[in-house]
Amino acid sequence: MRLVAFCEARADFEIASDLVDRVLRDRGPGWVADALDVAPDAVRSWHGDGDGRTFFVLRDVAKYVDALDVRAPHEHFSGRPGAADAVMGRTALAIVRALAKRGAGVDAVLMIRDLDDQPARQTGLGQARDEAQRWAPFRIIVGCANPNREAWVLCGFEPETPDEHGDLAELRRELGFQPHTHAHQLDAKNEQAKRSAKRVLYALTGGDREREQRCWNEAPLDTLRDRGAGCGLCHYLDEIEHHLLPLLARE
Repeated sequence: MRLVAFCEARADFEIASDLVDRVLRDRGPGWVADALDVAPDAVRSWHGDGDGRTFFVLRDVAKYVDALDVRAPHEHFSGRPGAADAVMGRTALAIVRALAKRGAGVDAVLMIRDLDDQPARQTGLGQARDEAQRWAPFRIIVGCANPNREAWVLCGFEPETPDEHGDLAELRRELGFQPHTHAHQLDAKNEQAKRSAKRVLYALTGGDREREQRCWNEAPLDTLRDRGAGCGLCHYLDEIEHHLLPLLARE
């Protein structure tokens, strides 16, 4: 299957794409796991943005519009103004439509966004998807992290060393709740605030990217679903399963 992702940054693409592979491996036909180990592009491939990335930068949709000579519509949605990010989502999908018309096969599009305490962003992306589903031949997945990607990472955290056990216990005393099981409560906007998901994740992992990756790559999917119900992770995993697994039946 041929996929296109719109993300805010490379770190967001890493977790979003790794979770795609995990769901396909865990829920898909038996041959998928072997193929992902040997030749992952035979199962799924990512359409690059032309600037060396395997994803499109969501905030740069205007730049892609100019480069691809895409007409980005700006009229209202069913006669009403769109919510936050609705036009950005519509523009992203117009870009994919243009790519498809130019011969780039596209089976599904993923739009990954941090909510940052702005739930209207999810509403707006949903408006863009609802409108596009009337014409789009591809599947559309919306993944919104509440409040941000770091909350998704925390959902998979399990202490591996005595120091990590101690750090987690200290954060539990400080916050009044377990940050890895209630990550959606880490909703502070200030990155240095007590309830900042970014601060808490750094306190537990020290900014070690490999340690972060183990959180979402090694935690059982059922654990990620249970802990991620409030931060959008469970919904994203459901979106992958609902929209991408049926595409494997064509392979």
